[in-house]
Amino acid sequence: MRAAFAVAAMLLASSGHAYQTAAPSCPGASGRGVSIRSLGAEQPHLLIDANFPDPFVARFGRTYHAYATGNQVGGGQMNVQLVRSRNLTEWGEAIEALPAASLPAWVDRNHPQVWAPEVMQVGGRYVLYYNARHVTLTRTETPPSGPVVRHRHCLGAAVSDRPEGPFLGTDAPLVCTDFPNGVIDASVFRDGGSLYLYYKDDSNCCAPGSAIYAQGLSEDGLAALGPAVRLIANNDSPEEHDDWEWRVVEAPTMVKRDGAYHLFYSGNFYGNKNYAVASLTCASPRGPCRDPGDNPILWSHKETPLIGPGHQSILEDGRRTYAFFHAWNRDPDGREQPNVHKRCLYVSRLQWDRPQAGGPERPRIVGGEPNEAAR
Repeated sequence: MRAAFAVAAMLLASSGHAYQTAAPSCPGASGRGVSIRSLGAEQPHLLIDANFPDPFVARFGRTYHAYATGNQVGGGQMNVQLVRSRNLTEWGEAIEALPAASLPAWVDRNHPQVWAPEVMQVGGRYVLYYNARHVTLTRTETPPSGPVVRHRHCLGAAVSDRPEGPFLGTDAPLVCTDFPNGVIDASVFRDGGSLYLYYKDDSNCCAPGSAIYAQGLSEDGLAALGPAVRLIANNDSPEEHDDWEWRVVEAPTMVKRDGAYHLFYSGNFYGNKNYAVASLTCASPRGPCRDPGDNPILWSHKETPLIGPGHQSILEDGRRTYAFFHAWNRDPDGREQPNVHKRCLYVSRLQWDRPQAGGPERPRIVGGEPNEAAR
């Protein structure tokens, strides 16, 4: 995830069923052995104590599939990590879901930087959405040391007959040329018979801020349709509501509940303890969206061991709704180091409250905020 830190993140090793890794363990209560009915119900639970950034968890059949940004496993680069479980607490060994040979020609094979995978079943096959560096298109970044030209990220799709892959990338990016600073964090949403694509304009690399967009998808999920609509930028809300975001809004997830639409997203710098998750209320899958003013809903605070939680994934599983996310083992403060830092997979329960009688529901992630007595 995210520019200069992606290479360091990929160097954090994990291998084998138990995910042995040289980096210190992530804090918090382990989910191992916890019943699925109790998982995340009273506190966040640590599911995978290994580097598993930008997680996405889905249930296909009786098996839970967790996808994540690639890692170095067994000495070879993984583009997309995939692990599987029957009970959400015991996970198998990581496999590669998007092999290097399956990357399309538009991806920079020398330095692909495949991030933030999500998978949806569309018809009789599965589509994996991801972002990767383009082989020719560039952007000019503005780090403190001065301007530097790098290949920009674009959104891609890959298909497979099975949720574990291997997935095969399609020939052209889904979204790319309309965004000179690149796009990342693809997320898909089905509303009735319609598909929608959400993503981040990655302009905080090179400009004062960033934004989240929505766009239609074709029936097969392989082509973006119509104009892109901006749902939120990092400075859209009143100042007292969006200071926590800094320059960044990213990792969108749209959820529909009882006819209402809720856009979850992450904000602030992923590489320190200030990363957090928020939720907006939207009038439709394409907005407009409104900040109710009580964000963020998941962040680092003294009542929880979580460090910079973010890049959420929401899974409705029967009567339970889970929020999966990554969080650090220790605060890297912008200086992520191999074998020292990692982002582990956590889960907590997503609940719905009605702050005012007769008013709209608001999502609450268990353990995401301190209780009233601690505020």
